[in-house]
Order: sequence, then structure tokens, then C-alpha cells
Amino acid sequence: MPDFEALVRHQQTSRRPATERLKLVEQLPISTQAPTTDGKNLSTLFFGLIGGLLGSIIGTGLIFYLSTKELIDFNILF
Repeated sequence: MPDFEALVRHQQTSRRPATERLKLVEQLPISTQAPTTDGKNLSTLFFGLIGGLLGSIIGTGLIFYLSTKELIDFNILF
């Protein structure tokens, strides 16, 4: 059986003191610059929205097409 008390004593004696383990970090200065709005975020959102909408329409149409050709059987899924 391992000697757990000796193991704990060893860990406590070999541990570095808190002053060596912890250090203070200086706070970063707050930027006074106003954020730039060049429209890139808005265009990314717009194209993402349009792409998602078109993808869902195409995906739904594909599922309906495959179900009419009887390549997908919805009775198996539900």
C-alpha cells in the first residue's frame, strides 16, 4: 500500500510558495479610439443571411425532389 501521508507531506514541502506561483498583471490601458465601421461586418452578415436562406431553399427542394422520385422514404425516418 502506498504511504499517502508521506506523499502529501512531500507535495506540501516541494510546492513553491504562493509568491512564486502567482504574479500580478498590470491592467491594459483603455483605448480612446472609436471603433471603425467600414461596413465589412454588415456585408458579412448580409451574405451569410442570404447564403443561409438560399441553402435552406435548395436543400428543401432537393429533399422534396428526391422524395417524389422515391429515392428517400419518409416512413423510415419517422
